[in-house]
Amino acid sequence: MDAMKISVKKLVIILLVSILIGTAALCLVYCLPVKPMQAHMSETIDAFVQEGDNPFLIPGYKGSSLDNYTDAVMLCNAVFESDAPFYKAAMTVARAADEEEENQQALQRYLSSGKADKVGTYARYWHGYLVILKPLLLLMNYREIRFLNGVVSAGVFLLAVWGFYKRGMKKGMAAFLFAAASLFPVTIPYSLQFSSVYYTGMLACLAVLYQYEFFEEKKSWAYFFFVTGICTSFLDFLTYPVFTFGMPLILYMAIRRCGLKEEIVFTVKSGICWCLGYVGMWGGKWAVGSWLTKENIWLDALGTVELRASGEVSGENAVRILAVLRNFYIYFNLLGFLLAGLLLLWVVRQLYQYKERVCLYQIGWLLGVACIPVIWYMAMANHSYIHYWYTFRSLSVSVFAVGMIPQMME
Repeated sequence: MDAMKISVKKLVIILLVSILIGTAALCLVYCLPVKPMQAHMSETIDAFVQEGDNPFLIPGYKGSSLDNYTDAVMLCNAVFESDAPFYKAAMTVARAADEEEENQQALQRYLSSGKADKVGTYARYWHGYLVILKPLLLLMNYREIRFLNGVVSAGVFLLAVWGFYKRGMKKGMAAFLFAAASLFPVTIPYSLQFSSVYYTGMLACLAVLYQYEFFEEKKSWAYFFFVTGICTSFLDFLTYPVFTFGMPLILYMAIRRCGLKEEIVFTVKSGICWCLGYVGMWGGKWAVGSWLTKENIWLDALGTVELRASGEVSGENAVRILAVLRNFYIYFNLLGFLLAGLLLLWVVRQLYQYKERVCLYQIGWLLGVACIPVIWYMAMANHSYIHYWYTFRSLSVSVFAVGMIPQMME
């Protein structure tokens, strides 16, 4: 039985409503007073600047690097007091900047002087995280936000673990733990940049674990993946977006269990729905932003997409396979080898112990899903090559797929 009914009309309505809600939410938070936000940010700005752009939480492990450079951009966006009308400010997302692109220092100077050396804009993204970040900065400083982020991220993780337990998916739980470890999860609470996709993907997993029967009864998986793509586009800064597609997809198949043909058809349909939501929501920002600001946001956005999807870096042609290899390189260390070794040892042992249950087409499907991050890296070669030190987290989907082989034999 087809678990996915698709109505193009409903997809269009969902997209238009999402664009309207996203625009309204951003306009509302841009009506909030920024002085209290600036005061709270000033409390911890010196310590934040002292950390540097990309400090390692685990010495020698690039995967443990924080992205304070981008966090500074996000914080600058949140506390900047624009002279533009709120609706235009919400679409252009202006911030204090400087010629050297030292975002932390630019934020520090702006907070101390109240003036920006240079005003930069970042209109091609939605910056949906501001819907959460701005209200938080009204109430607490950056250190307290990090602490709260740690508590919430741990809580979401534990809810997922409990969901596996409730469904009797103990081997799936082990696979999930391997995937979580591959994220270098210690960095999530410290970097807002890494948190958006983490929460989107984890909440999608929780929806599958706790509400599978609801979506199955309504045959609404198409809309589930469509909305997941929309949320990813709204919140993310192009970090590791396929995490929000691959993780719930694998979970769905582990619960449902179906034939190879149905698995392939569902994977293709859900992938198309996720991509339509992701791209459609992004395009919605460019359209609404251009209309409200009377500026051509499309030109900058499409130029950036073309650059990020190209195989060139600094004017030189970068072989796409190198973008893939640089992401795998993050795990070429003791922790990476230990993680890979334990994962493969566990999977091989399970295959040997329960060889009579081995289903080759299930393994083949999982290995196919494990290739999704590789396809993404090759498609977004420029971005994946330059920013491999955080885009590597997409490989958690590959780890989860391989780790779920024993669960699919149950």
